[in-house]
Amino acid sequence: MVKETSRLAYYENRVSGRNAYQRLEVLEFIKFNQPCNRNQIADGLGLRLSAVCDRVNELLKSEHIEVAFKDIDPETGRKVEFLRIKDKEIIA
Repeated sequence: MVKETSRLAYYENRVSGRNAYQRLEVLEFIKFNQPCNRNQIADGLGLRLSAVCDRVNELLKSEHIEVAFKDIDPETGRKVEFLRIKDKEIIA
């Protein structure tokens, strides 16, 4: 049941263009705040962490961004990835 609901929500976001808009928002945030992690992006944009993770994974797959380094989050004690722009043309 949850999986079907998630699938329908993803399809609705994709059709409406919301995913593309969020992807652009995430890319712009990284551009001006690099290196940054997913939690910082979610907090900075006011998006759910799950939405940010989806958009970050899409940007990693398309090779627009890359993992700059991994570090321990002082608040959670978990290892987190810090992201940066990979394509120098995007920065300009």
